[in-house]
Amino acid sequence: MTLAETLRGDLSALTPRERRVARALLAGYPGAGLHTAASLAKTAGVSAPTVVRFARALGFGGFADLQAQLLEEVNQRGVSPATLLSERIQSGEAGRPGHWLPRDLPAQLGSIEALGGIPISELDRAVELLADPRLRVSAFGGRYSGLIATYLTLHLQQVRPGVRMQTPGQPLPGSEFLDAGRRDVFVVYDFRRYQTSTVRQAEALAAAGAHLICVTDPWLSPIAGFADVVLPTSVASATPFDSATAAFALTELIVGAVLDLTGQPALARIRRWDAAKADEVEAWTDPVN
Repeated sequence: MTLAETLRGDLSALTPRERRVARALLAGYPGAGLHTAASLAKTAGVSAPTVVRFARALGFGGFADLQAQLLEEVNQRGVSPATLLSERIQSGEAGRPGHWLPRDLPAQLGSIEALGGIPISELDRAVELLADPRLRVSAFGGRYSGLIATYLTLHLQQVRPGVRMQTPGQPLPGSEFLDAGRRDVFVVYDFRRYQTSTVRQAEALAAAGAHLICVTDPWLSPIAGFADVVLPTSVASATPFDSATAAFALTELIVGAVLDLTGQPALARIRRWDAAKADEVEAWTDPVN
């Protein structure tokens, strides 16, 4: 587990002041923990010894050990597929004997099982925002993660009104920033080697008052620092490329939860959607036209 995953779990064993340190660290993760203990203490509004006790309560020998883990996570956030492949070749992982399916499938299954570690409160908040008929919904991401955003909106458009489609991997239209406000929800998919344009767009939308749901990896996109909801997913893979399996699975689970929460209006809309699509097919296949 990353430190961020730990901090988003059960912190009941921490004192109230130590929990303030946890919140301050998460709000500026991981940078808030890479300065001095005094700096983090000032941000959290506690004393430096409280920060040290916080680190020890999490199982570290002291604040320096906590920082060592954060530095390792920073290194992992920027690792490239070429680096991972090189490590696999050097370690003998590449080219292992046996068929690739039974050998590599456990990594994909494990990434889905790891979804159970996401706090229920975060999941419920995300579904409540996406099911609220008073709010407009959109989703976007980077060059690859934008495809998952499109997958989400293609489903939600059938479930509820007010869902806008964005072009995968393309900058948001200027109208999104001009019109964004508290009546908008944006689901942002952003994974390690975080795309600068995606982060900047999300930051501008948050500044405009829009609600942000960030689907990210265990190391947390910078967007997690100002998002309303953060949903970290595993990117564990049997290949040098990060897996999107868990992000797609989470997206489908969220759609199902939105359906359950929306109920009868969702059923009525899906019926209208199906009828409209049938009319489209008939118009295209009509020989008269």
